[in-house]
Amino acid sequence: MKFRSLLRMALLPLAACAPAAPAGVLGVYDPDSFVEGNAERFAGCHDGRRFVAGDCTGLADTLVAGEELPGVDSAGGSARVRVAQVRPTRADQYEAAYLAELVPSGHASRGPVLFWRPGPPLHALAAAPVVLDSGAMVLLRAEALRLYEAAEQRRAAGDRAEAVELGTPVALGVEGEASVVVQWPAQLAYGTERDGRASLFFVYDPVQRRVVRGLFGHPEWAPVDPALVRAVQPVTFFRLGTDPAVYFLAREAGPWEHIGFGIYKMSSGRAVLGVP
Repeated sequence: MKFRSLLRMALLPLAACAPAAPAGVLGVYDPDSFVEGNAERFAGCHDGRRFVAGDCTGLADTLVAGEELPGVDSAGGSARVRVAQVRPTRADQYEAAYLAELVPSGHASRGPVLFWRPGPPLHALAAAPVVLDSGAMVLLRAEALRLYEAAEQRRAAGDRAEAVELGTPVALGVEGEASVVVQWPAQLAYGTERDGRASLFFVYDPVQRRVVRGLFGHPEWAPVDPALVRAVQPVTFFRLGTDPAVYFLAREAGPWEHIGFGIYKMSSGRAVLGVP
């Protein structure tokens, strides 16, 4: 099985940053990488209060071999990542930009690890389970079925499943953030066979009782439409500097076996670095 890309470069594609804005570099180290190399960076300008609109390629420093950077693992524990090798150019899409390794410490870090070169300090946040009431469940279930049907209608008739079977959703909240993220596993029914790789992702606002963002996900789907079919799995929640917004690193799986990572804003469920 070939993978389109495990980790990909993502740059904010806008106009130049203000000169005073520091260059913030966020990256992800994945010990379970399927491509050559196991670390990729996201480059973006953050002034300590917000991401600054701009193309930050000229301001974001290139990581260098031997550099050690602070990080946080998927359990919220501290970690350090050492850049072992830098690829100035990559031969193809199956190569990551960097080969990295964890610096030995007193505890075993769990990947993937979000690492950064300070600019604004990164503050890891604890996520806790949230109980959804019956009204939220009704609303989210209806939206889950709508998203699934919309994705199925884009497929060839012979590829469509007979039904979708929803599992048990898991909702997570972070202190100080009104919205919660919801992951909802699902399986597709093909006669007596079941495909358990499907999922739903939601950002839900329990105060306004509305679905802010929803996505149906599956790792092998056609046609290719990441705006319609994308699996999102939050890994690490964090804030940057004095920016009040909560962000999270997420695993992504998209049509035709794309696997990667993105940085998302929790209140909107939209990627700020990675896939839009």
